[in-house]
Amino acid sequence: MRRNHHRSYMMLLALLVVSLVFSVPVPVQAAEQTSFPSVLILYDSLGVGTKQEGNVEALKRLLAAFRVQVTAEPIDSYAAGSLNGYSKLVEVRNRSDWMEEPSGFLADLQSYQGGLLYIGEKPSDKLARSLGLRVQAARRTADLAIGPFVEKSIDVPYLFDSTQNEAKRYGTLKIHSSGASYPYGVLNGANAYVPFMEKDTLSEIALAYVLKDWLQDHQTGHYFLVFKEIYPFSDLSLLERMSDELFEAGIPFIVSVHPVFSNTDYPAMKRYINTLKYVQSRNGTVLVESPVVASTIQDLDRSMQRQMEHFIDELAKEGVVPLGMGTEMYWSYDEHYVSEGMAFFDSVVLYPDARPIYKAKRNRSTAFPSSLYSVNSAFLQRYLSDDRLIKPMPMDTAITFDFAENESELDRLVDGLKSSWITFEDYKNEAHSVKTGTNELASDRGSLVLNGVSLGIQASHVETSSDHVYKQQGKKSFETWFTVQNKIFIVIIFITLIVFCGFLMIGYRMYKRKFYK
Repeated sequence: MRRNHHRSYMMLLALLVVSLVFSVPVPVQAAEQTSFPSVLILYDSLGVGTKQEGNVEALKRLLAAFRVQVTAEPIDSYAAGSLNGYSKLVEVRNRSDWMEEPSGFLADLQSYQGGLLYIGEKPSDKLARSLGLRVQAARRTADLAIGPFVEKSIDVPYLFDSTQNEAKRYGTLKIHSSGASYPYGVLNGANAYVPFMEKDTLSEIALAYVLKDWLQDHQTGHYFLVFKEIYPFSDLSLLERMSDELFEAGIPFIVSVHPVFSNTDYPAMKRYINTLKYVQSRNGTVLVESPVVASTIQDLDRSMQRQMEHFIDELAKEGVVPLGMGTEMYWSYDEHYVSEGMAFFDSVVLYPDARPIYKAKRNRSTAFPSSLYSVNSAFLQRYLSDDRLIKPMPMDTAITFDFAENESELDRLVDGLKSSWITFEDYKNEAHSVKTGTNELASDRGSLVLNGVSLGIQASHVETSSDHVYKQQGKKSFETWFTVQNKIFIVIIFITLIVFCGFLMIGYRMYKRKFYK
């Protein structure tokens, strides 16, 4: 009998332990660990001080837009045998003086079965044979054309031709002096080649056409309209007016808004959220922009994850459904920023790096199911050959504008968008998901979903009262006594002043009589 009681007691204890183990909360990750293609970038230098400076960064942003996981490292740091862990290899040559590769890399490259994209002057003999390449150094001036884009009078360091008839050619380099035409890029099977790529030029966009086929990405690219630099202290009435005008013009748009981590019960925050809710009702989509990183970030002792989650939950509480994050690309190469700030989102818009400040830098990126490549409007308009022929770029692209600071600037911006031939897509039409420990936010075929419930997006303008007690008053001892005491002192001082003025008048008259005598 005792044995049965003992056995029952042990079974109950085991069940209790199991229930406690499975009840431990697990941090929520919005972006599920999906299998993404892996690409290795090997470069001989970053080209600092040359025209090639920044091309590795631009290449990483392009690859992120095709939803691949990227590892980037200098070729002299290559570890023998690691190449086989990647499905694709991009070799970038920025140095004019030829450097010998590590022997381990040469041996691995000979047996490598994955795809290879080479950017530079001297491709390997194996790649040259597979593509039928004939590369020549040529400091000439040419016009580069690809898709609806043209860049006039660029300096071309290298030219090539391909003898492979079945190879696919990309773009055209038309030489000014001779009128001869050469391709910008070529692809045959798993191998591809382009002679050069420079950041913030048309060659950056031209490379995207090559990458799309090389990566075998079959999704259709779209344009999205994104407004940045929106803060709680921005002109919110101007933001509402812009939302009205774009809604009436039938132009869907995205606002990338800076988060607020403290004082979220203040009227300024309430006005901020009410404005975002109104923007959402005018067919606008809200993204959370990464917080500004100070140069003293290493010295800070605070939880970004908790702060970001708090801001997202504050938005959700008022019916505002953010669908992604806007941030500079270097965030996706930092372990701290990824785990603390980006883990809630499965969709991002990656901006060019302005001032990278890493906390836990790594050479491997985090890939996202949805990642928009971003360009500012001036960059795109600079190369359009015809404003009426604006076909989508090979990948989903965000055309970004800084939010207007005054009405005249807003008028010019909105008028330009209304007259543009670009067709902007609604970000909500694609699948996006944001998860915190409390809320699940998503989009479903154009609708916003909060915790499984589809939300109506209509909202009216809501005024927020400016009457607010910013600091609660504590209970004060002897407050009544000191108030009465102050009033008594005021009366005494007032009477003293009257008496003093009386004595002053009497003295004045006595002195005047003495003077007459």
